[in-house]
Amino acid sequence: MKAKTAGATTAAADHGGFAVLFLAAAALAGCAGHHPQTAPSPRANSRRNVGILLSDDWRARVVVDRDDSIILTLPSGDHQLQRFSRRASFLMKVSDGGDVTITLDSLVVKPRTSGDAGNPVGAVWTGEVAGDHLNALQLHGRASASAAPLTTMVRELLPRLPRSGARAGLSWADTSNGQVQVDIFSGSERRTATWSAGPVAGRDRLLPVSVHQEFEQLGSGAEGGQKMSMTSQGRSSGVYYIQSDGRITDAQLSDSVTMLISIPGTRQLIPTTRYSRTSVHFFSQMRGQSD
Repeated sequence: MKAKTAGATTAAADHGGFAVLFLAAAALAGCAGHHPQTAPSPRANSRRNVGILLSDDWRARVVVDRDDSIILTLPSGDHQLQRFSRRASFLMKVSDGGDVTITLDSLVVKPRTSGDAGNPVGAVWTGEVAGDHLNALQLHGRASASAAPLTTMVRELLPRLPRSGARAGLSWADTSNGQVQVDIFSGSERRTATWSAGPVAGRDRLLPVSVHQEFEQLGSGAEGGQKMSMTSQGRSSGVYYIQSDGRITDAQLSDSVTMLISIPGTRQLIPTTRYSRTSVHFFSQMRGQSD
């Protein structure tokens, strides 16, 4: 993924009845903040670089556990809490030329709802470590329609590192604008992110790379025959742990989003708050190891 140094900018390109519909739409949705086509990171490690870059020629099974809590303020003034969790397993392959293929091989959503549309297992995202396509991540295959809400989860698997690589004490930033899907809403987003690398620590000598982001979103959608619009503001933070060879071992992510949903047909305004926590674990595999 190609990253931007400090200050750089790029542009590119989840009444009571409503609550049930919202959960159905959100059950497979990604976090409210998608990463639109932000500054991607460069090619993997080179001996000429001082810092750590993401590795080429890498194969890993990636297990993602995500828990979401959604608080709806109903027209009556009452609050409704909805919770759901997902465990997704992906197979990630990075060629020695930097091409990335990410395949969804299992997904468990709890609780299941009538809004679970199709089986997205087998969906494939492709991109490049060295190019603009990693964060753009093209989704392929017959399962693409039902897998689309998972794209934000896939985009969060890898951090955005600076061109010269990440090293202890270094800070950098990027800004992005782009199109996103937030639950049932399609719209636009502006996101700013600040990154920093802490000291190498632990027996495994891992480099922690932290990120703090703020974003704003505008979008529109429909559910149950009702047209809706939304505006939201959110914050997210996380930390990735990276080995000296550019392979990631783990990541911990969280976000909070305040959203206002408007239903013009009924003149309802529904304030909504979402909190989420995500754990990502990478299990590197040897070439030729069974999927």
